[in-house]
Amino acid sequence: GLSVDDFRKVLMKTGLVLVVLGHVSFIIAAVLHGTVLRYVAAPRDAVALQYCVVNILSVTSAIVVITSGIAAIVLSRYLPSTPLRWTMFSSSVACALLSLICALGLLASIAVTFATQGRALLAACTFGSPELLALTPDCPFDPTRIYSSSLCLWGISLVFCVAESVFAVRCTQLAHQLLELRPWWGKSSHHMMQESPESMEGHDLLSCTSSCP
Repeated sequence: GLSVDDFRKVLMKTGLVLVVLGHVSFIIAAVLHGTVLRYVAAPRDAVALQYCVVNILSVTSAIVVITSGIAAIVLSRYLPSTPLRWTMFSSSVACALLSLICALGLLASIAVTFATQGRALLAACTFGSPELLALTPDCPFDPTRIYSSSLCLWGISLVFCVAESVFAVRCTQLAHQLLELRPWWGKSSHHMMQESPESMEGHDLLSCTSSCP
């Protein structure tokens, strides 16, 4: 098993990665709303409504990711704290689920955009055909770039959502180990440690953190 210092380092690095990923995802969602979605928000249009819902979900997921990362960083400093362990465990589970749902929503947005040829993105313009892309006074944005910009931002956000879910699962595993929860497939980690004297002699993490002040 990992020593206490090694575990702190892993937890700190994972938390920092989550904080960075969450901030980048939040910025991407804000840019997407400011450049694209604020022009296509139409409650009666199901496609535009789906775009806005996915973007709100992206912002919410980014906030949860940042919260989970901060919890992991704080826990790396105060490992013996049981409330912090449960906080990181619950926030990591929520982060993993939200990131996965966000990734599925982004995939749906990309697929719908390809299927409809971006008609919902051009709803604010006086024309509805993507073949007539031209900068006109009747359009509040440059329609020649909104299609490619939207797909590019959605693709980048999708990559970050997948990365967030991976690191959130890693945080969940670390919190699961700290809490000494019984695994689904067999004995608890506490009993396994008692049966392994080598890990006890090597200052195993769980035995140290439970007795450290």
